[in-house]
Amino acid sequence: MLEDSFGVKVELVERWDTSGAEHRGQVMRTISVAALGLFGLVVSISGCGAGPTTEEVPALSAEMSGASADAPGSSLKDDLVGTWGLSSVELRDAAGLLLPPPEAPGFGSPGAIGLLICDTAGHIGLAIMQQNRPKYEQPTPEEAMADLEGYTAFFGTYTVNETDGLVTAHIQGSRDPRLTGTEQTRAVEVLGDRLTVEVPLSASGVQPTLVWERLPEIAELTPTHRRVIGFWKHVPNEGDTVDDPLLRPGFIIYTSTGRMMVHLMSPGRDTYAAGGPTPEEAQAAVSSYTSYFGPFSVDEAGSYFVHHRVGHTLDLTDRPQSERRTGLDTDGQRFYEFVDNRMVLRFLSTAGVKPPPSSGEAEWGGMITWERMSPGPG
Repeated sequence: MLEDSFGVKVELVERWDTSGAEHRGQVMRTISVAALGLFGLVVSISGCGAGPTTEEVPALSAEMSGASADAPGSSLKDDLVGTWGLSSVELRDAAGLLLPPPEAPGFGSPGAIGLLICDTAGHIGLAIMQQNRPKYEQPTPEEAMADLEGYTAFFGTYTVNETDGLVTAHIQGSRDPRLTGTEQTRAVEVLGDRLTVEVPLSASGVQPTLVWERLPEIAELTPTHRRVIGFWKHVPNEGDTVDDPLLRPGFIIYTSTGRMMVHLMSPGRDTYAAGGPTPEEAQAAVSSYTSYFGPFSVDEAGSYFVHHRVGHTLDLTDRPQSERRTGLDTDGQRFYEFVDNRMVLRFLSTAGVKPPPSSGEAEWGGMITWERMSPGPG
């Protein structure tokens, strides 16, 4: 049994079980005023002007060089590698006074959960979800506007400036289309199992700081854990091409802490005509990016994973819409097959756990193929 920082208890599955993950409703306090991009990049939803650009940020002081308190002299790059759970987001004014959090589901409202994953090869994924988000299958423009702050996500690569204690994310895809293809640099500090990310003081006089806690490793990894752990990119299924059907760029990530994360983005997404989206532009942005995260478990005998999706861009569950709770009751079963450096995931339904199909009987609800980008733990 493992218990994750979101309050979800998960067992390695040894038999078919439909009970799903247990959620205890643990609340984490976070503070902010606007949608956050990379490590806390403040992106105003309204306003005008050009899209985001790489910003100059001050170097950290010598005390914040990124060296781990448990391993003096280690590199910032080494210290950054791992799986991090969101602990808090503090927002202060120009005088250093703490600002109150917004109401949910505004970004920074109480109860937010999130994951940040970095590997040794320089790949990165981030997802943060607020509570009390709108429920929808296909959002109206107004629902999409309300939900833009409710879920933040991006994937890509990162580089480290060891001398100045800076990390730059090269964003390949983001739920906010303005960030796709940009580079964002932030000052960071790693002390032991705590990662602090400082965002420069904004023009409005707001200074955000995000704090992440390193999540513990699984004590004993199964053979399938060792096979799946790492970053994978979406590639065409056998018989398909990049153009038919159009490939959705994205990552799937499994970690040795027993967590996983998915990002999938429609190709050719448009950014906003002005600095912030119209309701219709928000609808297009929200509808063209899928992400979820949470613990995962392995059924070795049945050859399937269960993704315990505590956070999801969609309210994806087989329950009636009136009974849905975003981020809860959304276990997803995925039957796996490994072929060389590729992994094929098949499912019977978008949510829920069903008995493994007998040989030759399966009528799959869908499949998706991933190609390994980084090695597992060995």
